[in-house]
Amino acid sequence: MLDLIRKYHLALFYFVYAGFSMCSNFVHPVTPAFLQMINCSSSMFGFAFAAMALGQFITSALWGRLGDRMGYARSMVYGYLGYGLSAIIFSLAKSWHLVVLGRFIGGLTVSATQVGSMAYLTSMRGATSEEKSKLLVMHASITSIGGAFGFLIGGLIGDVNLYYSFYSQAGVLLVLALTTFFFIREHEGFEKSSEKLTVRDVNPFTSIIDSSKLINIAITIFLISAFLSMFSSTGFDQNFNYFLRAKFNFAPSSSGLFKAVVGVVSLVMNMTVSMWIVRRMNISKGLAGSLALSGAAIIAMVLSASTTGVLAFALIYYAFYAIYLPLQQSVMLKNDDESSKGAVAGLYNTARSLGMMLGPTFAGLLFDINPDYAFLTFGALLIAAAVFTMINYRQLKARGIYTK
Repeated sequence: MLDLIRKYHLALFYFVYAGFSMCSNFVHPVTPAFLQMINCSSSMFGFAFAAMALGQFITSALWGRLGDRMGYARSMVYGYLGYGLSAIIFSLAKSWHLVVLGRFIGGLTVSATQVGSMAYLTSMRGATSEEKSKLLVMHASITSIGGAFGFLIGGLIGDVNLYYSFYSQAGVLLVLALTTFFFIREHEGFEKSSEKLTVRDVNPFTSIIDSSKLINIAITIFLISAFLSMFSSTGFDQNFNYFLRAKFNFAPSSSGLFKAVVGVVSLVMNMTVSMWIVRRMNISKGLAGSLALSGAAIIAMVLSASTTGVLAFALIYYAFYAIYLPLQQSVMLKNDDESSKGAVAGLYNTARSLGMMLGPTFAGLLFDINPDYAFLTFGALLIAAAVFTMINYRQLKARGIYTK
């Protein structure tokens, strides 16, 4: 694994991606307080995140195809710059209009980084399936731990001044874009697509349709599971973030501190349990188990009568979430039939983006009625995602992908 990292110059790639994972979360802990400050309704937290997810849904397949042409590292530069611009627009909001616009622009561009980073890791020539799975575990670990500590840093900055969190995010993203542009190159053996970009390729829905030609029954079942898990996990995260502010009056730094604890737990789970599953266990079965247990933890959290119980079961949920994210990315590889990694990663991110769009919207609409209704739904759907994962496992086993 260390040889692979040295060969493909991945140390700098992971370092820059860790910076992105951190700074992309600077604004999240201050968003509830910011929306309250500009007198937005409680449901706006869901609509704002849904606007960003809509942008991701529209462009995920497109960025996958563009990455095949221009290079995955280069496409990530556009993601960094666009997401930084969206933070500035968001910070200028005095009503819901710029909130939605800023988040939408962020979604249009950040998918370049999300799709590009996965495709960059999974398109390496000579790397075995197990090596790629380990690289994706590291990718997911960085996403989790970086996001958690970014949440803490953003909360601490926001306690001083809410606007500083927005400005810090934009500034760090600019530095990351410049670093990637000048110092991160495509891995050895990468060949850019020789096809010229056409007007048809610029049409995002055409990109989704073209990429969908890769879909078979197994991929369809996998994408359903990915959608349900993202619908639930993103909806839970946004609902829980606003829930802490509304019910317990958590300051941005308090929410950030809890997420930092989540980050430490996530790192431990990824470096131990996830790696053990990749090496010793059937990945699809491990994914199904983690999905089911995370859903059960949410249901237990709703049934808990104390603040301590709520936080404890939420922490258990996040621990299992840390496991299922990298495992799901590994199962994605087993469903790709050696197709274009950019296109497959784009389809996967499209399904996830659709879940990201609908989950927080669902949570926001139910928040003023009773946030527990959304929590219970998310728990049940994660268990359903586990069932679809087991169906996909049987499909892969029938094709000889799994031998046991």
